[in-house]
Amino acid sequence: MLHHAKVLQALTGIKGELFTDISKEISIARASWQRIVQDPEFQQKARAVRSQWVIPSWLENVDNTYDVPLLHEPYQVISVDGSQIYPDRHQGTSCYLVNIGTIKLSYGCGDKPFMCNSIPYVYAGRNENEVDDNPMDVVNARRQELELQIGLELCQEHLNNDIPSAFLFDGSLIFWHLASKSPNLKDHYIARYLGLMHQLYAAKILHGGYISLSKGKDLVNLIRIELCNFVVNGCVEHKIMDHISDSTVAGFFLKPHQRTIVFKSNSPICEEYPEHLAPYFFYLHVGDEIARIEVPAWIAQDDDKVATVARIMLDQAHKGSGYPVALAEAHEQAVVKGPDRDFFYLMLNKLAVDYKKRMFISQKSSKKRVMGV
Repeated sequence: MLHHAKVLQALTGIKGELFTDISKEISIARASWQRIVQDPEFQQKARAVRSQWVIPSWLENVDNTYDVPLLHEPYQVISVDGSQIYPDRHQGTSCYLVNIGTIKLSYGCGDKPFMCNSIPYVYAGRNENEVDDNPMDVVNARRQELELQIGLELCQEHLNNDIPSAFLFDGSLIFWHLASKSPNLKDHYIARYLGLMHQLYAAKILHGGYISLSKGKDLVNLIRIELCNFVVNGCVEHKIMDHISDSTVAGFFLKPHQRTIVFKSNSPICEEYPEHLAPYFFYLHVGDEIARIEVPAWIAQDDDKVATVARIMLDQAHKGSGYPVALAEAHEQAVVKGPDRDFFYLMLNKLAVDYKKRMFISQKSSKKRVMGV
């Protein structure tokens, strides 16, 4: 049982670390950003610097902005989200579950305005074709594959190409979760992801990843290099930017219902992507926050497609009181709660009894079920 009074005492003890004043850092970042904006050769000089920081690419003035009006014409949006029950060794099984929540919203289209569903996928965890890796990593990788796959299938079945439509993905289109994993896991799943993204491209289905409260540092890295005066070795001035994110930088020049220019991500894992699927991003001021929107190259290089994705993202955030309503509803369909997990393992045990098989449950799990004093 959580002791509330002791938690409050512990939180009070670290309040100085939780709520730090970064007004000085923001002031320094703002001044540095203004120097970057005024230097027409900055990108060329920054890209010549050898450092551990990833520098994006761009084609326009770095501080250009575009107004993003709300949508008033009919449109459709599809979103998916996933949740899971990981394998639990204390339950004596390698079985796991991935639950995919789906949502389709139609506005002014004349068809059913709201369709939702949740689809559970159960795996034994002993498939001979399964990637031999950390079980939790495998579950996470498979969940993202299912999100892309189910989203693609729903878009192919339900989206009307005659009106603005988009598939909204919760999170990044850059497969960060694979970057540090074993080559076996990384190669297996990145090929599957890119295959599904290519099918979205072939069907010309507009899509994008929405990242709320982004911790991205692409723009911050430009400031770091500027503060170091393009000489990184031995430089310590950049450390003052450790608590600043791109959203803060974008806030220097973005107004509500505006977006930045489109930047190309040059993170090492992006080298795995074919040219037409290479990840690009822009920042969008939805009113309550500045979100990071990621799109593949074939969308990023078409101004009309970028405008459509941005307008749908903004309108969805507006309808969702600050967060895209389609993403929120998909999450509600996907989420697996404590009672759901208990039901899952209860059914596993029932099946074991029916098939006269014994599940070896750990003493720790048994004690959780029956506590004695």
